[in-house]
This record gives sequence, structure tokens and C-alpha cells, in this order.
Amino acid sequence: MLATWLPLATLALWAPTHETAVQRHHRKGVHCMDVIERNDCAIEQFELVLDEDTRERELVTDAMVRLIRLYRKAGDDDGLTGVLRRYWDVGTARQSRGHLPYGMRFFSAELDVMFVGDIERAREAPFLQRTSPQAAEFIFTCDDQRRADILMTQRWRRAEQVAQRRGVSTQQAYYEAWDERRAKRAKRDRSRAERKPEREAEKEASKAPIFSELPCELAERLGQDSLLGWTRIAGAASHQDYRRSMMIAEIPDVLPRLSTGVREGAFEVVGPDHWTIADTEFADQPVHVVRVDLDQLLVAREDMLAPVLEAVRKRKRRMNKELERLAQQIPRDSAMVFAMTQAAVVGSGFGDMRQGASTFLQAILPKPKGLQVSVAMADVAGIFTRVPTNNPVKGRMLVNLATTVLEGQAQDDPEAARMLENLDIAEAGDRRALLAAYLLDAQRMAEMMWDD
Repeated sequence: MLATWLPLATLALWAPTHETAVQRHHRKGVHCMDVIERNDCAIEQFELVLDEDTRERELVTDAMVRLIRLYRKAGDDDGLTGVLRRYWDVGTARQSRGHLPYGMRFFSAELDVMFVGDIERAREAPFLQRTSPQAAEFIFTCDDQRRADILMTQRWRRAEQVAQRRGVSTQQAYYEAWDERRAKRAKRDRSRAERKPEREAEKEASKAPIFSELPCELAERLGQDSLLGWTRIAGAASHQDYRRSMMIAEIPDVLPRLSTGVREGAFEVVGPDHWTIADTEFADQPVHVVRVDLDQLLVAREDMLAPVLEAVRKRKRRMNKELERLAQQIPRDSAMVFAMTQAAVVGSGFGDMRQGASTFLQAILPKPKGLQVSVAMADVAGIFTRVPTNNPVKGRMLVNLATTVLEGQAQDDPEAARMLENLDIAEAGDRRALLAAYLLDAQRMAEMMWDD
């Protein structure tokens, strides 16, 4: 027993002199989990992190992600569900706007779907570094040739590793993987063909939002070939027509770049802190760029601009209040935030169904009061989803139904089983929300990026 706990006693001598209780418990938990490999000790320390009254949310999130992994490994469903239920409430102020760019307050109230991507946080996350030193560049580059070069390099390296294990040539391993990817793509294409691809393609084309189509165009006009130099990107859209959308780009020292762009003809000056992107249209309209804060640019099509300019001038908040409230409840340390209002969830989920089917499903399912997604990145990535509901009984029924359906899919499809083994579904502690968590480790992320 003494030999077992001696490393912990030694660790105490190395502890920082002014660490908080949360920092102390987290440090001990990491030591138990990663160094001496005592899972029971790690669970005890990480649970103590969750019990502390703290706003050190990043440590809390890392502790929760680690606990989910530990409880799943131990087969402790109750412990796992308990952690999942606490993700949205522990170590955070429930009404925080700090993770939303300031300029989003000027977005039109009609926009009821939003996201925020913290590029800086994602770029520095250990999860992406473990995936590959080139992973962040691959995700955020605007240079298609550079992305293709990274993909080829990574696939060749993986083929070298496979070849060494199997005792075959790298070329053989590479082209076998090539054939496997081609077979997967053919299978996906067949599945899409069964889901009326013409209608889906038409719908996708008509709803592509400005924050999907314009980031790299803006970056290139600013003399950048990647979004890695940006701090954050955010956007919002109307679920009824995603082309009615706006974007915020938070870019350090952006004014000198804009001035250079004006001199080179990439931008045209409209007024103070107001430009258009030269020779560029979105939804058949000119694209306007307005500086709404020190390094924040609001990008919108022309017919949506007048109310924004008025709001910026008066510093008046216009953002959809329901959407903002949902976003405020998402933990501040999220690398990515996504939210939808109640109308957007219902409209997106049932909008294309026949009236009879839509009415039936809405009757038996709990009425969603919105959708919230938080993506946390530590050693692994955690995708946490919360759907507030108005009916706890139906909420429990839906958890059971979803679990049954997923288990059935896993039995019929080995690939689906592998994807779903890291998914957990539960009710919130107050039974007023449906919760789901999906953990993605660096190995699986690398497979998705380089092998699919």
C-alpha cells in the first residue's frame, strides 16, 4: 500500500504553492490517470473537481471528459450518466456572453440558427496536435493545393506504418487503402441516391449561408491563405432560408490589411469602417463588410445591411433574444458553439415531411425548446448536445427510443457500431432536457481526416 501511494506523496512536493483546490484535484487526477494508472484514484480526484464551486471551467471540462472515458472503461453507466448530466451546469455562469463575439449583437432578429468557432482555441488544443501537427492547417487552409498536399503526405505516412506492420511494400498498402476509400465512397453515393439526391442538392444550394461560402474569399482579399490567423469566426442564418445570413470574422490587426486591400482593388470604400468586396456577390447581391469592433468585421449581403448599420450607429442590440439566451447557457470554454431556436428545430426537423406524419411525430415527441451544442477540446474532443423540452415523460420515452434505434443500427452495420460506441444519451437531472455526448479521440479523428 505504501509503495502504491508513494508517487502521490512525492507529487505533493512538486505542487504549485498557490494552486486552487480545483487545480490541485485536477493535477492529482491527471497523475493518477496518466502516470500511475490508478483509475479509482483518478475518478475520486476528478469527481472532487466537479464538486468544487468554481469558474475554472477549462479544468472542469477536462475532468468531465476524462471521467466519461474512465466510467465507460469501467462499465459504470450510472457514473457516466451522472457526469453527462452535469456538463451544462458545473463550473460556469449560466448567463455568460463572453464566448460570443461582440458584433453578433447587431445580427438581425430573424436569424435563428447560429454558430461560433474559436479558431485560436482549436488551433492550440492538444487533441488536434495529437491528431497530427498538420491537422489544424488542413482544416483551416484556404489553399486547395496545400490541403491536397497535406492529405497525400498523411495518407502516404499511414501507408508506411501499415506496410511496416504487415511486411508489404508501401505502394501496396497505399493502393489497398485507396481501393477501400473508393468502395466507401461508392457505398455512400448509393445511399444518397436512395434519398432523392436532386431534391437534396437543390435544397443545399438554396440554403448555403454566407459564413459557409465567404470566409476564404474574405481571407484571400486580406492577403491570407488560411483562417489560422483569425481569432474567431461566427455566423447566423434563418432556418427558412440559409442565404439570409450574416458572418463575424475576428481578425487581429485587420485595419492595415483592409487598407492594403483597398489600394490593391480588393475592397471598395463605402464610408468610415464600411467597405464592399470588389466584384463579389452573394445571393446575387453585393457583399458588404462593416467593422463593428476593434478587430471584428460583420459581413452581410446588401439587402440585409440597413438595419445593421442603424444598430451599429446606435449600439443597439438586435440579435434574436431566444437564440442569445440559448447561447448564453453554453459553457464559455467551448471550442465551438451551435444553437437553434425552438422554431428552427421544429422547422428543420419536420419541414419537409407530409402534414400527417409531421403532426403525428410532433404529438408523440417532446416539444423541443431549442438545441444547444458545445464542442470541447482537451486531450480528446467532446461533442455535447442539449435539447431543452417541455415534457419530462416524453423526454424519457425519447431517450429509450433513441437508444433502441441506435443499438439496432449498431447490430446491422459494423461501421455504425464503431461510431456509436462513444455516444451516450441521457436525461438532464431535472428531466427537462435531453442530453447526448460523443467523444472523439485523436486516433479516430485521424482516421476520419485521412482514411475516409
